[in-house]
Amino acid sequence: MSELQRLLNDPRFRPADRTKQEPGAVAEANLGSVLRVVSSMDEPAEVPAPHAPPQDWDGLIHRVQAAARQARVIEAQAREREARIEHVLEQVREDISSSNERARIAEMQAREAQVRAEAQVIAAEERAKAAEARARAAEERARHAEAWLGRVQEAILAEFSDLTEQAAA
Repeated sequence: MSELQRLLNDPRFRPADRTKQEPGAVAEANLGSVLRVVSSMDEPAEVPAPHAPPQDWDGLIHRVQAAARQARVIEAQAREREARIEHVLEQVREDISSSNERARIAEMQAREAQVRAEAQVIAAEERAKAAEARARAAEERARHAEAWLGRVQEAILAEFSDLTEQAAA
């Protein structure tokens, strides 16, 4: 059997057998590999005898056409997948850029909030120190006033003690 006849009988090159493959499966051989095998044969191709039935040639033509159609379909699917992948990658790039911008803005806002909080803490500490100083001054004035009130009470009691003793007697 000639090499060409063996290739024609190979189920990988039959259109009917290709439809039985899974939809996403990659074909094992394509038209290019068939042509390379046929063209690389060292022995001269056997030319069918004039009495060979023409349907063999029709079958070969149909197989070649089916292989070409399948190659075009696969190429179109590959281009479509590449376009979808490129579109997804562009969306991812845009999302990353947007996320980076949002992160930068959030960091700036966080820094501003931290600066404001630190300023508020410093102001609150200063107000607390001032309030403590006023409280100490008020306590000192209160002790001083109590001491004077004690001395006034002693003076009153000392000066008016003989009147209170006469009234009690």
